[in-house]
Amino acid sequence: MKNFRFIIFLTITVILVSCGGEIMAQRSSYNKWDRIIFRNNPPFGQRIFSLTEFNMGYGARYLDQDYEIRRTGFSTLIGYRYSRAISVGIGAGVEAYNGGTMVPLYAEGQIYMNRFSVSSIKPFITGAAGMLNQVSGNTTDIKVFANPSFGFLIPVSFRSSLSVSLGLYTQWAPDQQRYSFINTKIGVLFY
Repeated sequence: MKNFRFIIFLTITVILVSCGGEIMAQRSSYNKWDRIIFRNNPPFGQRIFSLTEFNMGYGARYLDQDYEIRRTGFSTLIGYRYSRAISVGIGAGVEAYNGGTMVPLYAEGQIYMNRFSVSSIKPFITGAAGMLNQVSGNTTDIKVFANPSFGFLIPVSFRSSLSVSLGLYTQWAPDQQRYSFINTKIGVLFY
């Protein structure tokens, strides 16, 4: 558990140190860039974004079997902004569980709540669902997952934001129990 806390602390420290100067010198908001781009019908290239996240979760139920106590991992998503309020994307990642390692392939949708923005911080609701493929570790029948969550985009520079979200990550195997995790994601969104 101490190693897990150290990894969380180290990740947050690296993000803040690498982006600290830009966060403090922030003059333009994400919402301003958003309004400028979507004022006219933007070309396809300006609607594409990339989201890379570090995610971690702690089991919300039994905590006595493999693949249900804790999970950590990295994922990346390539997405398309349909409008100012809606985006969709596909992604992949690597996740380490207490029983082994799995690779998720998933689709994700995000709804940005522009009317509830406080200064330049923008809240959003997101949902991801996909398949899990086992790479190593103890054998499991877990194949499917879903992850609804709520978060905030915090501008870092004119075309990037820090993404922080909290949600419920649920995975299951056909005809078996499902396992849920309280899930936290911290990542960087590039436009």
